[in-house]
Amino acid sequence: MRLVQVALIITAVSLAWLPAQAEEKASVSEIEARINQVQMQYNSFTDQVDQMTAEEQRLRQQLTQLREQSSGLERQRRQALDQMNRLYREMVDNPDTDISAAQSEYQSAVRAHQQNLEQVAVKTTELSGKQSESERIRLSKHSLVNQLELLKEQHRFARVNRLRDEFNRRGELEASQSLTCDRDETIRQCESRAELMAKQRASQSYLSTLFDNLSETDLVSERREESGVDVRVVGSNVVSSEYSGQRGYDVRLKVQMEGRLPRNHACELLGLDQRYCNESTSAERSPGEREVVKKPETESVMHRLVIRSNVHNDQVYIDGQRYGSTPVEVMLEPGRHNVEIARHGYDRYETSVDLRESTVVRGELSRSQFVFAAGERIQDVLSSDLEGPSLIVMPPGRGRVGDVSGNGRSNERPVRSVEFEAPFAVSVAPVTVSQFNAFIDATNHITDAEEGAGCAQLQEGQPVKSSQLNWQNPGYEVSDDMPVTCVSDRDAAEYARWLTRTTGKQYSIPTEGQWEYSARAGQRSDYWWGDSVGVGQANCRGCGGDWSGQQPSPVGTYESNQWGLYDTVGNVWEWTQRDKSSGSVVRGGAFNFAPSLARASARMEISSGFSANYIGFRVTRSE
Repeated sequence: MRLVQVALIITAVSLAWLPAQAEEKASVSEIEARINQVQMQYNSFTDQVDQMTAEEQRLRQQLTQLREQSSGLERQRRQALDQMNRLYREMVDNPDTDISAAQSEYQSAVRAHQQNLEQVAVKTTELSGKQSESERIRLSKHSLVNQLELLKEQHRFARVNRLRDEFNRRGELEASQSLTCDRDETIRQCESRAELMAKQRASQSYLSTLFDNLSETDLVSERREESGVDVRVVGSNVVSSEYSGQRGYDVRLKVQMEGRLPRNHACELLGLDQRYCNESTSAERSPGEREVVKKPETESVMHRLVIRSNVHNDQVYIDGQRYGSTPVEVMLEPGRHNVEIARHGYDRYETSVDLRESTVVRGELSRSQFVFAAGERIQDVLSSDLEGPSLIVMPPGRGRVGDVSGNGRSNERPVRSVEFEAPFAVSVAPVTVSQFNAFIDATNHITDAEEGAGCAQLQEGQPVKSSQLNWQNPGYEVSDDMPVTCVSDRDAAEYARWLTRTTGKQYSIPTEGQWEYSARAGQRSDYWWGDSVGVGQANCRGCGGDWSGQQPSPVGTYESNQWGLYDTVGNVWEWTQRDKSSGSVVRGGAFNFAPSLARASARMEISSGFSANYIGFRVTRSE
């Protein structure tokens, strides 16, 4: 029998951390300072908009009063003129008639009326100036929103890098171990066992030291038990060793160790989505930095796999073999295993698990309320050789819109319910360049941008208008199947009215409720596929893919949602019907805006008549 004396003494000899592998482009604290700065600018602009709105209202009231006075002064001028003319006629019969008072009264009336007109002109100019200044501030606000969200993205990446830098570093501890050698052990075997036990204890202590010294230790420690972190022993030296009576052996080791935190586990510890640890979306890795990859296990081991779900009376299948209803607990060999959870009336849950450690799979099954995989397609004929936009019917029903997940901005609250008693159709994708061109050919419509308002594009994060940009030349090369941009809400509404006149059906721009109800497709998550934007699933800045941050992609490049709609996440912002209380609003995000602004509930207030090369639209049609 082995008699082990658990008399471990660990002394901190050196925590001389090695430098981080690469300098961060910007530290977490620097980014936080920048976020606070931009947030203060945004709040300041919000206050300025409120002040401008109040000032505009005051000027409008003054202008209304002046115009009302103008009508009264005009009446007085005419009355004075009539009086003077009457006295002139009397002078014919009576040359001694005095008309000086009438002349003076008429001249005073003329001067008063002229002064009023001048005041009207001055106030009109002041109001126009205030409106222009208000427009500029509103544009600055929506660029600041994008800057703020992109900084938050950068902040999350920086937190991941900081955590890995703090964890993936070397340190040194001294560990003492005492034990009693077995009778059948050789001296060397006893020494090796003591050294191994010292290393194990040192590794555990070093792991605790790493966690205790993290910048976000409180947050990370909550997920420590579920993390995949480990410690690698890179070297050791015997400081002292001695034998005592009764086969006792004492050893003191100086152990060099290195923390091992794979990138994906950093996101798990911080509670961040895996996209912030995905190599294709992380620009922070230095050229010489390599991801730590665990070598395949060669020992014959078994790992525990637990399967749970949110429903009862389901069936679990692992690699095609049925294991009964959840919860299921089995021991399996390392490697990849396919897991399916099924129940009648629910969508099947499927996932693939690369089993390298004890793992829990929690399947969320959704009730199969509707079947809209193909959808009911509608496409009205515009002429003998021309068809309108392809639409798909949305089901009637109730839904919740707004900041359902709690991840949104203040303008997404409060959450409200919408109900549609009758089905309605929505164009499967934003209106394309080709479809808009047919409208231009048929109506000779001139867009607001072409009439002189110009079209905006982002330059260094700021929307800058250019008279050279329009729907045919938005600042990037266009194709017929790309979403049309550089169109205002008025242009979009005019397109819908043209469809109504041409087809005899009722077309319009979606209301905000219609847009979000359709974009969510019955889901409560931030995006129709889940709460993470993921990688390569949509065209938005930092979302991966050839188009990200560059220009719109052809419609339908990415998968449709559950109800058959394309491009409800990113690509181009989409106009919704103007509401008197909230003004003009665009939804859906864009190729050059942060992923968080492409959430189903994200909304951005825009001045009516504004055009940009990142804003388009889609249409709806009633039965």
